[in-house]
Amino acid sequence: MLRRRKSKNKSNLKKLQNKAEDLWKEYCHRRDGSKCMVKHHFPGIQIEHTDVIQVDHCFTRTNKHLFTDIRNGTCVCSACNMAKAFGQKSIGRAIDDIVKLREGLSAWEEMLAIDRAKMSSDKWKLIPAVEDIIKKLEAL
Repeated sequence: MLRRRKSKNKSNLKKLQNKAEDLWKEYCHRRDGSKCMVKHHFPGIQIEHTDVIQVDHCFTRTNKHLFTDIRNGTCVCSACNMAKAFGQKSIGRAIDDIVKLREGLSAWEEMLAIDRAKMSSDKWKLIPAVEDIIKKLEAL
């Protein structure tokens, strides 16, 4: 019986985490107009943009403190997202600059400090904490 309960809680937690991520993506799409911000702000970067729009985490998605932080998401095309993932520095720098422009230098520095601290986030594994994240995202 105990085993089933843990499994059910884990399943519910995963559903809530997915909902939080979906709300985060939805907010970023609304804010950015569902278009590639790299193409919009840096048209001179030589890359073959696509029509597939994704939301990129400026700071790594493994940092759960910033995972659903709306300041950390930017709409980019799949080509830009892939180029950044494979280390094309011009795309990574462009996304950094977009976030700095959009959010301001102090917000950028705050996120940078959080990222550098590499703190673990056990809250992402707790249902009440994820429910709180969802409430905040739904309020936006």
